[in-house]
Amino acid sequence: MSETLPDFAGITGALRGLGLTPARFHAADDAGLVGALEAISVLRHEVERHQALAAAEVARRSRAGFGQQSLARRDGHTSTGAMLQSITRSTKRDTAALVAVGEMVAEAEAAAEFERMRRDDPGIAGVLPETPPPWFAPLSDAVVSGELTVAVADAIRSGLGEPGGDADEEQLGAALGELIPLCRDANADAARRAARQARDRIDAAGVTARAERQQEQQFWRVWVKPDGMVRGEFELEPVTGMLVKAVFDQLTHPRLIEPNVRRGFSDPVRGDRAFADARTTRERHAADGLVELLRAGTTVDPSRLLNAVKPSVRIVVNEHTLTSGHGSGVLEGHPDRIPIGAIHTGLCEGYLPVRFDQSGACVDLGRDERLFTTKQKTLLAIRDGGCMDPDCTRPPSWTEAHHIDHWHRDNGRTDLADGILLCRRDHLRYHNEGWQIRRHGTTYWLIPPPGIDPHQTPRLMRPKTPADITHPVNPAQLPPPATPPTPATTHEQEHPHPHPHPHAAR
Repeated sequence: MSETLPDFAGITGALRGLGLTPARFHAADDAGLVGALEAISVLRHEVERHQALAAAEVARRSRAGFGQQSLARRDGHTSTGAMLQSITRSTKRDTAALVAVGEMVAEAEAAAEFERMRRDDPGIAGVLPETPPPWFAPLSDAVVSGELTVAVADAIRSGLGEPGGDADEEQLGAALGELIPLCRDANADAARRAARQARDRIDAAGVTARAERQQEQQFWRVWVKPDGMVRGEFELEPVTGMLVKAVFDQLTHPRLIEPNVRRGFSDPVRGDRAFADARTTRERHAADGLVELLRAGTTVDPSRLLNAVKPSVRIVVNEHTLTSGHGSGVLEGHPDRIPIGAIHTGLCEGYLPVRFDQSGACVDLGRDERLFTTKQKTLLAIRDGGCMDPDCTRPPSWTEAHHIDHWHRDNGRTDLADGILLCRRDHLRYHNEGWQIRRHGTTYWLIPPPGIDPHQTPRLMRPKTPADITHPVNPAQLPPPATPPTPATTHEQEHPHPHPHPHAAR
């Protein structure tokens, strides 16, 4: 039976009949103007809610199974999206959001209707199995009731994602219970950030998978423009990207601008122009600093180059995460979480850790003494000759110093015997996958995780520098043939007397 819909065209005509013009808004007082804008926004959200429901039904009638008889095809369109975009005159992104929210609402209502039928008809209940509501049903209810707008609901749904990794339907449903009241008055961008953070809290595996994808998606491009200027663009994964941002922020700090320029910011006439000029000046300074950094390379201390404190990036992590090895952390100033492997790698590289216990109390503000000195890195480069992974051939310039005794877990010492060179790829891989390195005298062994080698057979890590070069005076000093450690060898047996942590908090 066909349902008669309201006269939406009449509602539109009534709104147009108000005869609103820019002059009427211009003549309104502040309270009237703000009140009108708020009421119009509420009206718009109501319209979008009904628009989403209608779009979902159009999408249902235009499914591929209908073939040439689908609604979109009969209306002369190649796809549902093309038809909806033609009608709504919206972007593809906005159209997709309408369909996604509408289908979400339709699916939740269909499940609810099915359960009502089972409840009201015992015969159906005895034949058909119980169908629980989808995990996103509370989000659907919030859209139908007008508690959330279409844009905010779409942001929450896309931010939470689909069940998978460590996040099952029950956990996502529980997250919705927190997000819906939190996002009632939020805009779509804020709702998306809140949803992403909620997903990260319950899905450590997803955090790790995202970090791996971001590592693969990095790029740096440079080209010459027709006018001779050289232009470039890059995208970096969060850990290294935030270091670049820290350098940029330092190079463009407003204090680097002449005082007479800064005084112009408050000028009611020239303030905007002064601000734009000052920003251009700071960006020009940043370009000069970038060139200086590239020229200096690794031979110049960045603190001397910038004539200020060396830029630093802080890793914020809970004490329980470091102790248990499960969970994730964040980079100061970045909204997304980073996996536990990236945290351990960052601690080796010199990112400053800020640790909190389970009660929220800060237990460590970070310290710099854990880092290998320049002289130590030079000796490591000579001794190891490059990345010590058995299958890697990357040179010392591509490597970073790794504590074979984890800095937090084992109170790792910053000395040559407990240091080894690894390229960033293998450094991240070891931390993320659970590889271990054991030292017997001057010999290093790589212990694979059980998931890769159930027997955890040690693999010899050979330096790329020939042994006779590092022992040129007396070849008898060459180490004896390497003997792999026995399975019973443990970290505690190698270090029967745990040394005190050599670094005091600043």
